[in-house]
Amino acid sequence: MKIPIACFAILLTCNFLCFAQNNTRNRGTSFPEDKLALFEAKEFQGMPYRLLLPKDFDAGKRYPVILNLHGRAGIGDDNVSQLRDWSEIFTTEEWRDRYACIMVAPQSWDSWTAFNERYPKLTQKDIDGLPSAHQERYRQRGHNSDYVSTGSLTMAFLLLDELARTYSIDEDRVYVLGHSMGGAGTWNAIWADPKRFAAAIPSAGGLSPWKDAARFKNVPIWAFHGNEDPTVPFDFTKIIFDRLSAINGNMKFTELDGVKHNAANFGFVYKGDDPKKGWVTHHSHGRTDKTEDVWDWLFRQKTSIVSSPYQ
Repeated sequence: MKIPIACFAILLTCNFLCFAQNNTRNRGTSFPEDKLALFEAKEFQGMPYRLLLPKDFDAGKRYPVILNLHGRAGIGDDNVSQLRDWSEIFTTEEWRDRYACIMVAPQSWDSWTAFNERYPKLTQKDIDGLPSAHQERYRQRGHNSDYVSTGSLTMAFLLLDELARTYSIDEDRVYVLGHSMGGAGTWNAIWADPKRFAAAIPSAGGLSPWKDAARFKNVPIWAFHGNEDPTVPFDFTKIIFDRLSAINGNMKFTELDGVKHNAANFGFVYKGDDPKKGWVTHHSHGRTDKTEDVWDWLFRQKTSIVSSPYQ
């Protein structure tokens, strides 16, 4: 479960301090103060994070863990902005009574990428060979570089390892979810370390097209995306679904008809399809868990029943 990169922690911390000074956004959060206070403010190797323990926490019990990745509006170092409005779901009495877990919400200084992850140089021929949704994005944003990330996602992995040493966690049920940039981070997390996670819920995200989806084909995934999203193209998720369908992957994909970039507000409370609205879940293979409630589905998933093609 652990990745052998602890020796890079000091370097990552230095990178964080440099980027935090120059790229903080700290937009704040709409969380009411009483709900914000439920998430304890902490820090790990220079990375701010918020920790939500179960109600009536018992140190002798083993709890599932959720890694909660914020979108671009959460970037900063104030240890507040990463809690976006959809995370209020996890503070309700009903949710906490039903799903006792440890939730960690780290705050990134940049995109959720793994240590020393490179964007390859792309020629025009390379770009023309990408799926059409990706072609336009790379033309617009000029991702034609040798940029090396500072590894905020890798630091989040190290944080998970630290939590495993501090608390009695159920390492068979470690989950990752996020929206927008956090949705992309969720895809990136299961691509970078598929053996770590028992399941993933990416909302309005995507994955660089040169990353092999076969790495995480057996990780249970439930993705949500609005088909009128003007910020992150709907096809970004559809492309991954089509790739996993072709190799019998384990993915559910809920298309939210008429929804723009606020898919998390619907996906993270999803209790079943509504064909009249055009909210329909597609399955990449017959083996996907058909549980209709998104949280009942998530907490049913365990790494002990996930078979990685790279094991």
